[in-house]
Amino acid sequence: MALNKIVRNAVIAIGNFDGVHKGHQSIFKLGKKIAKRNKQKFGVITFAPLPYEFFQKNKKNIRITLDDLKVDLIKKNDVDFVFICKFNKKFSMISAENFITEIVIKKLNPAHIIVGKNFRFGNKRKGNIALLRKFGKVHNFKVSDLRLAKENKTKISSTRIRLAIEKGNVDLAGRLLGRNWSIREKVIPGRKVGRQLGFRTANIIIKNNIAPKTGVYAVKAKIKNKIYNGVANFGLAPTFSRNKLVLEINLFKKIPSFYGQFAEIAFVKRLRNEKSFKNKILLIRQIKKDITTAKEILKK
Repeated sequence: MALNKIVRNAVIAIGNFDGVHKGHQSIFKLGKKIAKRNKQKFGVITFAPLPYEFFQKNKKNIRITLDDLKVDLIKKNDVDFVFICKFNKKFSMISAENFITEIVIKKLNPAHIIVGKNFRFGNKRKGNIALLRKFGKVHNFKVSDLRLAKENKTKISSTRIRLAIEKGNVDLAGRLLGRNWSIREKVIPGRKVGRQLGFRTANIIIKNNIAPKTGVYAVKAKIKNKIYNGVANFGLAPTFSRNKLVLEINLFKKIPSFYGQFAEIAFVKRLRNEKSFKNKILLIRQIKKDITTAKEILKK
């Protein structure tokens, strides 16, 4: 798969695709089907940063998936190329008509465009599917729009997934995504409190992703293409009066030090709220219970 490679006369899907959830996957599936039928390439146009990130700079940590992980997830949908548009002030001022002519047609000249039913584009979101179809007739490209996929009769959307994550409902987020919600961040050295208690931990600061509700989670960690089960605490570690939110992961299997490496942490289920303990003995007892519970969940 090529990144920002220009492939003309292809089938393309356009969107933010934050999370690469089941609805997005339906768009990719249709795109690949059409491309295969017509012996064409299939690609994706997306944006970095996402438009709502650009316009809401005061709101931090709203991304379900950061760009590197998003591209990797898109790759898994048998996509031939991804074209990332840099969304800045100049780009935000492009009219809907110019977005089609200057970006879509001039750079890619697609044979077919696929979007979600609620797709909007261009300055002040004035562009819609009707405008796409109008230009398609003139410039000889087809347009397909998909209804939003549903789960339990409710539309699947990135907004719904963000709310689920913020509430700690990572089970629901996983069902909407079609996989466990995950983040990819660099492992940093901690205060080694876990090691003193007999539980070696890896620490991660969630910088740009949306943050889950504080608490304890059953997790899976992907490090150097290997998967390890574990339990993680996201919070302030009230027993030790920490002043910043940290994700502390205890892996069940001992592995060599991986400080400074990137780990992808998948949140499987929230086990309990974060709480303060009167002493270390009570904390150790609870950690052991959490490990037992997480192991049972991760067996499934």
